[in-house]
Amino acid sequence: MDLSERKQKILHAIIEEYIGTAEPVGSRVLSKHDELGLSSATIRNEMADLEDMGYLVKPHTSAGRVPSDIGYRFYVNSLMQQYQMSVEAVEQLKTALEGRVSQLDMLLKKASMITSALTQYTTVVTSPTLGRSIIRKIDLISMGVNLMLIVVTRAGLIKNRFIPVTVNETEAVMLSGFLNRVLGDVATDDITEDDIIEIQKYATETLGIESSVASVIVNYICEAMYELGETDVYINNARALLSYPEFSDLGKAREMLDFLENKEKMIKLIGNGENESDVSIKIGTENNFKELENSSLVTVNYRRGDKIIGRIGVIGPKRMNYAKVIASLDCISSHIDSILEQLYNLSEEG
Repeated sequence: MDLSERKQKILHAIIEEYIGTAEPVGSRVLSKHDELGLSSATIRNEMADLEDMGYLVKPHTSAGRVPSDIGYRFYVNSLMQQYQMSVEAVEQLKTALEGRVSQLDMLLKKASMITSALTQYTTVVTSPTLGRSIIRKIDLISMGVNLMLIVVTRAGLIKNRFIPVTVNETEAVMLSGFLNRVLGDVATDDITEDDIIEIQKYATETLGIESSVASVIVNYICEAMYELGETDVYINNARALLSYPEFSDLGKAREMLDFLENKEKMIKLIGNGENESDVSIKIGTENNFKELENSSLVTVNYRRGDKIIGRIGVIGPKRMNYAKVIASLDCISSHIDSILEQLYNLSEEG
């Protein structure tokens, strides 16, 4: 059933009030809204109709109403006004993102932190899903009692590992050169067992590195290559949700924190964007996870060129400021796109 203009105005006023106060909204509060120009009795009747239609629910302990998932969905789709970020805020955000960013994982972590600071909600970012990772460069650096492994891909992904073995600087440099000759410009899923055997043989027979030490080095290299094919998830300010009354129950709060720490669930929740619109809003039960029945998730894609390679999202209470969240995410994702293009171009030139 279509909502009349009056019902839409009342629903809009209720949701805006509830977003700001987290308190059930009654007719007396709305009757003070000059833009409605309606009596308390008229508003009360309209609210009763909205409740019957499923747009509002009445908490047991209050005479006021709060929006239902259906009510929030109608608000997001039809009533929400666009939030306009100031020019100054956009420039500050751009400067903060660009400052000292030379690695992809550093960019995504910084974007996660900035988004959380802007919205005051928990932020989730997935790393690029690029399929095959092409190795650009491998470095082994002698650090005394440890060996530092650095793997850089053509897409700008970087993996660092401390390997708990001791080799001298000359051995590290020579083994790095051999690794680049064997694995440079090779896709991680094209590395063969023969490649691994060749690397270990060079380390032991040519460089004279002990077999047990060479095995440890090779195992760490293989582990790094495997992880390059996985999607990483960066979560920032997971405890932000605990500051909202919706999560004052310790049991629900603990359940939510456990959920946020589950990498597989988070990847499934956020997805890779391939089947999503640029902006996706999922409210309460639309998320298909029991832990999020009192939460909403807003996500946007970030891209390299025309290809969607990852997503950045915000998790908050259902009464979140959707307009501000969407504007913040849209602005951040556009800056990520721009910076990514620069990083990728540099990696390809190198």
